[in-house]
Amino acid sequence: MNKKRIVGFIALLVMMFTLTACGNKLDGDYKGKVHFMFTETTDTLTFKGDSVEEKQDGKVINKGTYTISDGKLNIKLGEYRMVALLSQDKKSFVVQSAEGLANLAKGTTYDKK
Repeated sequence: MNKKRIVGFIALLVMMFTLTACGNKLDGDYKGKVHFMFTETTDTLTFKGDSVEEKQDGKVINKGTYTISDGKLNIKLGEYRMVALLSQDKKSFVVQSAEGLANLAKGTTYDKK
């Protein structure tokens, strides 16, 4: 009987670890409207695994990586870094800060499409 409990406990731990690891990944396209002066551009961030690609007009313009920690999305695209607040359902995020030209996206909401 003890052996069954131990095996069951180990199986439960493995399942919890797997579900937790899956919870820290994004997958798919997130689109946001970036405003600069009098123009508006649709920016698409495509997440897969640990990587992210930035696309404009369907063309990849930047590649990078990302991490999620404490509800914050940390993105590194080329030489630029961005920090965004991720919604609980992970269907959107809002850019809180960014470096260089990526700062144009500050305040932009990206929604999963």
